[in-house]
Amino acid sequence: MVFRSRWRVRQTLCVVAVGLLASGLPVRGQQAAPPLIVTSAVPDAAGESLTISGGNFSVVGGRFGTRPFVTLDLIPLDVRASTDSAILVAVPVAAMPAGKYLLTVSRGPAPADNASLEVTLGTALPLPSTAASSAQHNPAGAGATPEAAKALADSLPSSVASTGPAAQVGDRKISIEEVDREWRRANPSSYLQALRQLYEARREVLNTMVSDELLAREAASRGISVEALLAEEIPKRVIAMPDSAVASLFLSMGDNVRGATLDQMRPALRAWLERHSEPELAKMSYIEELKKVSTRAEIVLDAPRVQVEHTAQDISIGPSTAPVELVAFGDFQSDDYARFAQVFPRIRDTFGDRIRVTFKNLPTLGPQSVTAAEAALCANAQGKFWPYHDALVAPGIVDAARLTESAATAGLNRTTFSGCVDRRQFRDAIPKALEEADRYGIRANPSFLVNGRLAPPPPPFLAPFDYFKLLIEEELGRIASNRAR
Repeated sequence: MVFRSRWRVRQTLCVVAVGLLASGLPVRGQQAAPPLIVTSAVPDAAGESLTISGGNFSVVGGRFGTRPFVTLDLIPLDVRASTDSAILVAVPVAAMPAGKYLLTVSRGPAPADNASLEVTLGTALPLPSTAASSAQHNPAGAGATPEAAKALADSLPSSVASTGPAAQVGDRKISIEEVDREWRRANPSSYLQALRQLYEARREVLNTMVSDELLAREAASRGISVEALLAEEIPKRVIAMPDSAVASLFLSMGDNVRGATLDQMRPALRAWLERHSEPELAKMSYIEELKKVSTRAEIVLDAPRVQVEHTAQDISIGPSTAPVELVAFGDFQSDDYARFAQVFPRIRDTFGDRIRVTFKNLPTLGPQSVTAAEAALCANAQGKFWPYHDALVAPGIVDAARLTESAATAGLNRTTFSGCVDRRQFRDAIPKALEEADRYGIRANPSFLVNGRLAPPPPPFLAPFDYFKLLIEEELGRIASNRAR
């Protein structure tokens, strides 16, 4: 089990959310239960369990089961025993990295039935004796002293790009530039992956540097510290995120919910958003304001981009002159793809002639994925791919019956469609589609390219429409900025 703050926002974004408040009123004639309280969480000597202390833990009504529901950084925990004032949960504390974790205890859906506490847990990594061993066992410098971290940083090369010879064979010198050219030729997908990883790492550090500089300048102009500036400005910009953010965060967790329902997880998800996501978004909103009214700041570091091929099997909607092309690599058996694809019509309505959406098959989830991809191409042969696509990505299981039902929904000629599917008329297109995705370094399903740039994974709390809207507006802004230079 790995516990870490994996859902922290890392891209510069600004989301305006309307908070929905729900009041938990007691039923007439019933006495409201006293509020649940969490005061501490202490690990045992072996580092294998956690004792949570507090009050009013007893479950009322059994909505979440016979025992309280407990999560640590959104991971549901195994409750071994519980009383009204103590809960024993299984947690591999000894194997966890040292840090702060969000503990949430729930006995029901009402606000008084839930409580959260930030606890410090885990074991700091041992401090290596040399910079070399530090790089091997603790590359991020976590748990190291400032002096050791600085020594490690000073020992690294000043740039990942280097010039000059890499090797010499007889009288021939092989340069780094030649190595990179051969790398691009022999394995373009691997080379592209390396460039993307380098860009993402640089962008993350750059975002932090720009934010820190803006905050420092604003704080200095007011004659206060950065901490005082944030304490003054962030609270008044915090906006409660809507229930759709809770649902999106729940869906993004996948198997990590360990069979828990959305109702069980809702208090922990809401606590996570309130403790982490909402303040982070408020801070980013403030930084965006500073860019406009305080000190001009613009990030010009551009992501690696690929020249997307357009084949006869591509299916596009929108004008070819659109300034932004969204290329979607999807599998009709993927629930994640369906969730994103369902908002394509809304995206097209919002951006009109400024967006072109292109679909490329990426059937990676087994034989049924291949059959669905071939069926979609059969629909395209009748000029009705998008109605068929939209029928397939509607909620529900995509099986053989669904493929046929969707053909009727899309208005296809059933006889022609069935013959095309049975003959596997487009079987040769699938390997080509998979090869193309590999050339672009596409690994995840689904994946999206925005004008050739691989879109970063969305923050889990961000709804699909807001995610695409953010990407498209960022690209339109980049285009406008380039034209203005």
